[in-house]
Amino acid sequence: MLATDVIDELDALDGLRADWDELALACELPLMAPGWLLAWWRHIAPQHALLRVIAVRDGARLVGLAPFYAAAGRGGRVDYRLLGVGLGAPLAPLSRPGQRAPVARAIAQALGRARPRADLVGLQGTPLFSRWHVALAEAWPGRVGPMSGVYRERALPTVVFGGKSREQWLAGRSSKFRSSMRRLARRFSERGGSWRMSTASALREDVEAFLRLHAARWRGRGHSTVLASGARMHDMLLDAGRAMVGAERFRLWMTEIDGQAIAADIYVCGGGVAVGINSGWDERWKPLSPPLLATLHTIEDCIARGERRLDLGPGSESHKTRFADADNPVGWAVLMTPGRRLPQTLALTAPLLAGSAAGSLAKRVLTREQVDALRALRSRADRGIARSR
Repeated sequence: MLATDVIDELDALDGLRADWDELALACELPLMAPGWLLAWWRHIAPQHALLRVIAVRDGARLVGLAPFYAAAGRGGRVDYRLLGVGLGAPLAPLSRPGQRAPVARAIAQALGRARPRADLVGLQGTPLFSRWHVALAEAWPGRVGPMSGVYRERALPTVVFGGKSREQWLAGRSSKFRSSMRRLARRFSERGGSWRMSTASALREDVEAFLRLHAARWRGRGHSTVLASGARMHDMLLDAGRAMVGAERFRLWMTEIDGQAIAADIYVCGGGVAVGINSGWDERWKPLSPPLLATLHTIEDCIARGERRLDLGPGSESHKTRFADADNPVGWAVLMTPGRRLPQTLALTAPLLAGSAAGSLAKRVLTREQVDALRALRSRADRGIARSR
């Protein structure tokens, strides 16, 4: 019989960290490790968010963990989301191999009892093949389960090494690719280029260099989550780096020319997997293609360490797809829980989902009075949009 515990105080997690970390690595999900997520919680989490970490045990053994937080969402609803959202993928609840179904049932039961009561559970950047939103919805306590759906999908370009050597991996690429990489590497070497992985003593300086390079790269190009978090991102990266850099699980690679940084790339690693977080580079060095050089160097480093996989981060940018040999897409899913607030939650959330699917779900799980309330809410929302045009 599995037992669950909802942990709502940061100090109470201290005794869980070693088992939590081991479980994250067993699941090959380094972004779900405590060194990364607790730094996110301390510095990036929404103001007034409430910690709600669900631990699942089989006797004394930790077999599952879902590190959620609760926060106010749109229209006053209560949202439950995983720690770490918005800063990398894949993210997912953790479960021992072979125990996913009972662990999902235990997590769903705990979510159904948790306070404040969840109106919406968001799973963002979760591997699509895992279908965690379906597993939680089907195991939800009570006669009527949550309405659920995936509202966004993104590619996750991946390099799978399979025990190959550097030479074997390169042999699997096109001759044009190999020629291009050799040419870039030669130019880089001729300009005095080198790579360096940050250490504890250089961490602060290197994090600041990463943020400068990232800001310069994104200036005038749109939204960046890293920049939107301001000084909090600086503090978070320092916090996570201090926790993990000694074990080389926080890898901040500095690409340098004659000792001056021209690019910086952050990876979070563990369990034989490296996950790309973000990067920055100096466009004055564009002829050297720093993103391509840095990615190739990371691949070579992962091969040398005997790692199994490199996740290059969500998105289909060319500096990812040129190296990837697999795609493990991630999805953004929601569960809208049954209850009196469901019509309002659905009215606010349905635009994310296909209209026909949302309408079909509504008719199955809502009472006639709730359907009428939903129509009224949608009508008011439509009038508000029309007035704003």
